[in-house]
Amino acid sequence: MLEKTFCMIKPDAVERGLTEKIEAKIKEAGLKTVQSRLIHLTIEDAQNLYSVHKGKNFYDGLIKFIISGPVFLMQLEAEDAIHKLRALMGDTDPRKAAPGTIRADFKEENIFTADGSIKNIIHGSDSLKNAEYESSLFF
Repeated sequence: MLEKTFCMIKPDAVERGLTEKIEAKIKEAGLKTVQSRLIHLTIEDAQNLYSVHKGKNFYDGLIKFIISGPVFLMQLEAEDAIHKLRALMGDTDPRKAAPGTIRADFKEENIFTADGSIKNIIHGSDSLKNAEYESSLFF
């Protein structure tokens, strides 16, 4: 089924100049970019995007990290786009991500921020409902 999903290249990857390399991997995997833009998230943007995590022990650090620099947002389209992107991204913990995935191939030696949050390069929607919601925030 042709579907759209939301993807965000996080501040750690943008700062390291990895946007084009990550985009190339995404395209190579058969995902088409429908819309994209580079922005600096506000606190409100970040809180809306990560509202599902509010109250969890990593929430405050995640918000602080995600607003620390520019992010590159994309709306992607493909057959089974959500699953395809999630598989391409790899495990949330880059140390556990399989070789060939974005998080494994581009991880930093030190994946932790000063407050202990994990820098894992990329965010992708985990369901059709979340893809629609997250895309609607920015596109």
